[in-house]
Amino acid sequence: MELYVKAGPDGESIGDCPFAHFVRAVLAAKDLSCQVIPCTRDNKPDWLVNDHEGRMPCLRNGEDIVTESAAIVCYLEEKFPETKVECDMDQSVLLLLQGFFPAFANFMKKVEHDPKLEKRLAEEIGKLERHLETSGGPFLCKKTPTLADLSLAPKLYHLKITLEHFYPKLSKSMLPPLVTSYIEQILSTDVISLYSYPPEYVIAGWTAVHPSLGSNASPPLSLHPPLSIHPSTLLHHSTPNRPSMS
Repeated sequence: MELYVKAGPDGESIGDCPFAHFVRAVLAAKDLSCQVIPCTRDNKPDWLVNDHEGRMPCLRNGEDIVTESAAIVCYLEEKFPETKVECDMDQSVLLLLQGFFPAFANFMKKVEHDPKLEKRLAEEIGKLERHLETSGGPFLCKKTPTLADLSLAPKLYHLKITLEHFYPKLSKSMLPPLVTSYIEQILSTDVISLYSYPPEYVIAGWTAVHPSLGSNASPPLSLHPPLSIHPSTLLHHSTPNRPSMS
């Protein structure tokens, strides 16, 4: 199998796409080998551009070609059912938390600080906090990570890095202790941490959305040492997903 993903700033390493991160975590959870091929706008294969509008992440497995993370994960769950990542609670949790990433992205993309968008993001984080209070955790559905965790974790990785870098005061006030604890725990799991891109890639990506963010930034924070993952890295593991994962 081959997984085509957004390239990093150097054009060769794996980039900061949270949806590709999700797919790689699923591949890891299912212990599946897959060659990861980072692509820029200029070096995407012709078949990917002409037949699939250049959409990534894109999984190619023989004659099967699947784009969009949610569809890719569903394909992996059905094609390789030996190890299931989805549990019976995942879809309801994904539905509950489907507004988180849009709220986060809207807040980050706004050139001027918008209290309404900040409030909306805080409300979505509140939903996560309330769910964690009753989930029986430490994860969203079970004692071990399942589909919903692997879908949410890459987005929380972006949240943690960007808040600490661009809005350090908000980072402390917006994230309740329970949510902070969950973030630390899920980001430290092997299926997430081993396939994380450097924090600098996330910062660069959101700065590119509107450069004025950079003027508000605090000095770069060290979340954990940047991981150097060669484009030909083999992945392992997988999971399915549907509501608002890609």
